[in-house]
Amino acid sequence: MEVVVADKCGFCPGVNNAIRIAEKILADHEEVYCLGPIIHNKDVVEQLAEKGLRTVDDVEQIKAGATVLIRSHGAAPEQMTRLSQKGVNIVDATCVLVKRLQQIASQMQKDGYKVVIIGDKNHPEVQAVAGCMSEAIVIADESDLHKIAENAKLGVVCQTTQSPEFFSSMLCAIVRCSFSEVKVVNTLCKEAVKRQESAVELCRRVDIMFVLGSLESANTRKLAELCKKYNKQTFHLQNWQEFDIGIGFGKKVAGVTAGASTPEWIIGEFVEKLKALDRPL
Repeated sequence: MEVVVADKCGFCPGVNNAIRIAEKILADHEEVYCLGPIIHNKDVVEQLAEKGLRTVDDVEQIKAGATVLIRSHGAAPEQMTRLSQKGVNIVDATCVLVKRLQQIASQMQKDGYKVVIIGDKNHPEVQAVAGCMSEAIVIADESDLHKIAENAKLGVVCQTTQSPEFFSSMLCAIVRCSFSEVKVVNTLCKEAVKRQESAVELCRRVDIMFVLGSLESANTRKLAELCKKYNKQTFHLQNWQEFDIGIGFGKKVAGVTAGASTPEWIIGEFVEKLKALDRPL
């Protein structure tokens, strides 16, 4: 089978940085805590766990005086305060674009805006941003628009991994509401947008499209969602172990992309094994 890999796919700079920091501190410590999975990829989390990275869900699970890694999605100020009170050594691996989003949202609130975050309220990045202010409105779709008070002064930002298409559609919905003023700052990650554009371009010209990455990864799900829109033969798989040879019957050209939290070795293994199917199935 002919296999074409998207020009932009796999680890982004923010994820690369978080993994690099984790490996560096693990070389000096037998055990390091991480407040939530460092990235949304089970294989990577398991590899780092073998080296001593212990993932926990709450600050209370962390020993006093321990070393704690703040994952790429960031943490809310309240969590950082609680960590400081425990006397832990904090190593911050928050993505610089997530930090920028936190700073922009916080400044908007200081300037008197009601902050609207377009994104998934359950995503750790959004929760960390919302935690930076006394009150934030999270809008996932038009059913959430009732949360916006009439004649409010709105400051609008977006979860970094959303698509420009989704961001713009939600902005159109928001400006149909009653407001006195609206300020919008584009907080989308350019690396995520490049991956989306590359994936869509590729999926349009192949028989079948594979999107590799964790089902829990927001940016990977967004890639799969966009590709499915333009190529119904799109499949979101975590790795080669989930591949079903039956879905490739009759397909000659396959496209492959991967989320920003998918390591190169998963992409490489998938591509090589797919190429080994050297005839139409």
